Amino acid sequence: MEVRIKEAEAGGTLAQRKTTDGSYVMKDAVVLEYQTPSGELVKLRAPIEGVVTFDRAVKKGAEMVQDMLIARIEPCQHAIVIKDMCATCGRDLREKDGRAGQRREDSTANVSMIHHVPELIVSDDLAKQIGSADLKNILVSRKLVLLVDLDQTIIHTTNRPFKVDPKHGDIYTYKMFGTEYHTKLRPYTHEFLKHMSGLFEMHIITYGQRQYAHKIAEIIDPKKTLFAQRIMSRDELFSAQHKTRNLKALFPCGDQLIVIIDDRADVWQFSEALIQVKPYRFFKEVGDINAPIGGNKDGIPPVDIEDDAEHDRTLEHVERLLVNVHTNFYNYYDETQEIRDVKVVISYIKKQVLRGLVIVLSGVVPLGVKSENSEAYRLCVQFGATVADQVTEQTTHLIAVRWGTTKVMNACKLHIPIVTPHWLYASVEKFLKADEKEFELTKDSKPPDGRPLGSRIIPELTSIDAMKKETIAAMEHEVDEVLSEDDDSDEESEAVLKRRLNGGDGSGGEDDEIEKELAMKRARWEREGNFDTPEEDVQDYENQSSGLDNDEFCEDIYDDMSRIAGENYQEITCEDESCDVPYNEEEDEEIEDMAALIERQVSHDE
Repeated sequence: MEVRIKEAEAGGTLAQRKTTDGSYVMKDAVVLEYQTPSGELVKLRAPIEGVVTFDRAVKKGAEMVQDMLIARIEPCQHAIVIKDMCATCGRDLREKDGRAGQRREDSTANVSMIHHVPELIVSDDLAKQIGSADLKNILVSRKLVLLVDLDQTIIHTTNRPFKVDPKHGDIYTYKMFGTEYHTKLRPYTHEFLKHMSGLFEMHIITYGQRQYAHKIAEIIDPKKTLFAQRIMSRDELFSAQHKTRNLKALFPCGDQLIVIIDDRADVWQFSEALIQVKPYRFFKEVGDINAPIGGNKDGIPPVDIEDDAEHDRTLEHVERLLVNVHTNFYNYYDETQEIRDVKVVISYIKKQVLRGLVIVLSGVVPLGVKSENSEAYRLCVQFGATVADQVTEQTTHLIAVRWGTTKVMNACKLHIPIVTPHWLYASVEKFLKADEKEFELTKDSKPPDGRPLGSRIIPELTSIDAMKKETIAAMEHEVDEVLSEDDDSDEESEAVLKRRLNGGDGSGGEDDEIEKELAMKRARWEREGNFDTPEEDVQDYENQSSGLDNDEFCEDIYDDMSRIAGENYQEITCEDESCDVPYNEEEDEEIEDMAALIERQVSHDE
């Protein structure tokens, strides 16, 4: 219903509104006051109850003319609902004696946008309005959005008995649910979060329960300046297996500004926005205590600590990469005034790591799994390499776990580098191609143990609002053109950095100090080349088990291999005298891979 100025009310001047735009009013409630030509103050009342939307022309001091539109009053659409009660009109929408969600009236609210209050939902239109405003604020502050996982990404937690040694810093002990917990922060966590807060709006997304998530937040962000209330726990997640389903609710205007760091790719459905990190393990024989359904379960014996856990430098590599992503995004934005999807920027940077390499896998793919669905294949492709089935003259690297296979023999004849899977994982960890000599496979090499990044098998290759390959390729080409342009000098590069940092939100203070520190780091990384860091020891990735369940299964496979090979198996020597590699001309590649995987499993079990 429209509320307009009648003839008798014309000629006055609007004094003030008596209700806010979008509020719910009852019939005969005062909507505004105006002053007549004689100076009398008159109240204009609502003819019906409903939600008031004022016309833009209704401002203090405006002249009241006949038939002037004052406001529209519409029935409440229940656009904001909390626990089945409308936040606008206050009406209880739940059926009598009904359960949560059982409503007697329709509501347009269906989007949960507040991390820790999933019961608060809003309409699609309102969600988009809020999301659009958030998007503008992020761009104005020259930030991106960073979703941070907790367990095995920046912390490691155990609820087993553990004697805290004072020489190990950043270990916190606390009680929850009647149990004592110990949490170890990954080295460089405090510095990493402080630095990233100047470039990203950070959110915690974890499968830990709400009380646990907020306890960890108190530890890493006691002043609530890094994450504030942007904490999403298992209690708020829509899915027990994937974290992606909440993103459309949290970011209704799109995920083009989102970057994710997590030790698992499967829970994000292998999104291109993910920067997968090496799982952090401080307490031995303890995995992710908050892993989603299907994760590994641990017993209750006391735990020791991992020998190299205190020397982990993963977050330093991740920081370098995130600064690179942020810089590339805003360089492109400044030149084109277009918002380029961060997934394209990350994909571009990933593909530079193994760009131009042709890789063959041997004994790496689990039994019964297609090569293209394996972890190793996915990482090779994501980081720019081409994966081939057979060793040829075009092959640049052979990734193998066992010496003596036909592929190893062929690679040796062609003098192709033969490396263990750790070479691939080390390259992925640093976003820099690792030195092949450090991961060379030899006769004396032992089968790799442990577990690699994420999950071995890709159930479904879907990303957040996945784009077509042609679209990504075209966008990457455009990004390539922009990012490949060299600066005239180091001084010009640093000047651009200073200008970018000075274009922040102007809040000054601690944020400025963080940005200056990051600017100096980035300038140093640029001078060293492609955001590289000084040479250092490459930490081995922990390889995931091959998927063989137990010793009995291994024995069955050995029996099958013996039956298939029969008495025809004969070991002969390579024709190349410089290559002392035994092989069988008729040996089946599948049998070789099975043997390699069994050897890995037996070694791991021992």
